[in-house]
Amino acid sequence: MAFLSDLFGKKIPADQTEEILARHLTGDFRIFPMAETPATARHAAEVAKRLGVQFPPEFVAHLCGRFPGIHVEAKEEVWPRPKQFDVGPFWSFLYAVRTYTAADSSEDWMRLEVVGSKFRQDTGLSVVPVLKRIGDANCFCVDGKGELSEFDHETQALTPVEGGFFQLFENQIRDLAERTAKKKSSIG
Repeated sequence: MAFLSDLFGKKIPADQTEEILARHLTGDFRIFPMAETPATARHAAEVAKRLGVQFPPEFVAHLCGRFPGIHVEAKEEVWPRPKQFDVGPFWSFLYAVRTYTAADSSEDWMRLEVVGSKFRQDTGLSVVPVLKRIGDANCFCVDGKGELSEFDHETQALTPVEGGFFQLFENQIRDLAERTAKKKSSIG
């Protein structure tokens, strides 16, 4: 851990991803890592440097943990996927949450470096997405100071997010579980 602290200049906490998942998810969900192996802190720092951002210590812990980037979705039999031209309340399209990975071996749509570069090019903003709700054009980003914000795609505005990465992740996983229960009760 001393290496991680030296590398980032801040203490890297223990990964809380699995504990958060255990607190909120049931058998109604599928969970996929976004890479076969965890990132190293050194590689995460290199990716952040190339993107011109700083990853918060909690996000580095997530990238270096069992789920080096993660995709969590309600099972399709529990939450049927929306079809083209479906109409419904906004929440009813938000069936999954994902974080991105630093792993070079993952598919481009999973990789921080690819997603971050495209986002910066498309928006002109100096932030990189780290967490996204599937079905929502907004996302959660990190900047050059390692601060989290929510990007609003309509206004291009960034709103600071209170708490650290694990609080954000827990809020999103809890909200996904609540939406899934609501969806399940509306179709059951």
